[in-house]
Amino acid sequence: MLVPTALAILIRELGEKMYLGNLSLDADGACAVNLDKRFIINFQYRDSQDQLWLYADLGVPADGEAIYYDLLRGNLFWDATKGATISLSLDDPSHIIMTIALKWKAMDCSVMAKHLESFVNTVEDWSTFIAASSSSGNGIDMTPQNQTQAQNLQNQRVF
Repeated sequence: MLVPTALAILIRELGEKMYLGNLSLDADGACAVNLDKRFIINFQYRDSQDQLWLYADLGVPADGEAIYYDLLRGNLFWDATKGATISLSLDDPSHIIMTIALKWKAMDCSVMAKHLESFVNTVEDWSTFIAASSSSGNGIDMTPQNQTQAQNLQNQRVF
């Protein structure tokens, strides 16, 4: 796959700006960064859509299918996911995957860094929710209808 030169430059500058080292997409248009040894954020260039996808594997839900309802509610109009999508992998057992598709062409390094930061914060929030749900059986309600917990999570982040 041929990665556009402008995208290669953008990714390299992002790596420099965020102290991620020599960040570059490989021959398949992919790379990954391990942030704080807690989250692996994957970058994937999709040439058919000319988009850059960011995605993270949030793991296998300890509660299994019991959390699926909350995941679907969180996807509603992308509000509780800040524009990202939550889905399940085809693995057995399924992993929770969070993905956001970015139209990278109009972005400079600062805008891309803000998108990455927002995505990482959303991954962190949902990872916390999934862990809380797994440990207590009734995690944080991430939907907009819950004005206390969901709003508190949103207010903690500056996007």
